[in-house]
Amino acid sequence: MTINVDAAGMRRINLSTVLSVIRGKRTTSRIDISQITGLNKATVSYLVDELIQEQLVQEIGYGSSSGGRKPVLLKFNANAAYAIGVDIQITHMTTVVSNTRGEVVYRQTKQLAAHEQAALYQEKLVEMILVEVAAAMKATPPSPHGLAGIGVALPGIVNFAVGTVYYLPNINVANWDLQSVLSQHFKVPVFIDNDANCGAWCEFQHRNLRVQNLVHINAGVGIGVGVIVNGQLYRGKDGLAGEFGHMTIAAIGLECSCGNYGCWEEYASERSLLRYIRESGGKKPQAASGWSVVEQILYEAQHDNRAYIRAFHTLGEYLGVGIANILNGLNPEQVTIGGMLSRAATFILPEIERVLQHRAILLNKSTPLMIANANAVAIGAAELVIDQTLFSYPKQGNAIDT
Repeated sequence: MTINVDAAGMRRINLSTVLSVIRGKRTTSRIDISQITGLNKATVSYLVDELIQEQLVQEIGYGSSSGGRKPVLLKFNANAAYAIGVDIQITHMTTVVSNTRGEVVYRQTKQLAAHEQAALYQEKLVEMILVEVAAAMKATPPSPHGLAGIGVALPGIVNFAVGTVYYLPNINVANWDLQSVLSQHFKVPVFIDNDANCGAWCEFQHRNLRVQNLVHINAGVGIGVGVIVNGQLYRGKDGLAGEFGHMTIAAIGLECSCGNYGCWEEYASERSLLRYIRESGGKKPQAASGWSVVEQILYEAQHDNRAYIRAFHTLGEYLGVGIANILNGLNPEQVTIGGMLSRAATFILPEIERVLQHRAILLNKSTPLMIANANAVAIGAAELVIDQTLFSYPKQGNAIDT
């Protein structure tokens, strides 16, 4: 197959290739880049000079040499720009400011009030987003490329391409063009995505791109799943892929908020945890100021409350059932678990791993299972902004030399 690429397109592909090499290494040199990419030295030098001029790359001194001129070392400028990431969950919202490597320089978490009416919830949520993003903007350090944009992650069915929230099942919000609403208030780009996708992107980026196929489980009031395939988020035909929380694990099961029966998140979420406590003879934890339900349950379990411990074990078993299905269907290199329930890793991880030994097919039994960064969703939302703006060069294809 013949692919026609004009000079401008060739330059952008090569620029993307060179930037990716520099970004993925602690330090490198022009000669190393030439050897890695296959581009000739003159082309590499020209592209590196352009990246230096854009302040995306820095020269930091000389490297060692086995003979001849010492190479000039190059380093990616992580502070070339910043982005704001907002993680909206049912009970709380976390806002971060991070640089191009996802290093956080500001973080704030606020509790969200519950509202039975969807319209009132949307109104109050937008008000809080505006307040929290304004505070984050004030905390953003100066940089060559300034604030690249704002990423907002939500726990529901979201179409990233158009910025529309199709459905938030635990809040009953549907067909909400949140991107357009927020874009009226900010001069920088605004991106809307599913929380699990953002968590997956964070985990992928922070594993130095060594893992190309990864699944991220975001477990809290509901369950979302983000999927990385060959180094890219898998979004599906309509951008709605990853709704494994609503796969059926019990043919005649409990009714889910989505209208289906027997959904995974009805057996492996915060809602099910409270049910397992009752079934184990325990009492629902009393509301405590500043503490989430999971934090209260975890505190009791850590202090040897047997009903709470049994509840976590049951939850871990059902998490394991769903994860085994995902492993058998996707065969990823790694699985990460985030969300509020990941804080109970001490109690749930052994149960998940035990279930996987019985239910995952042979090649999936050794797939690494890790706990994600506590702020993975918010950081991932910010990193998606950086990827879509500052690093929006073409990523497909190989470097092309003339």
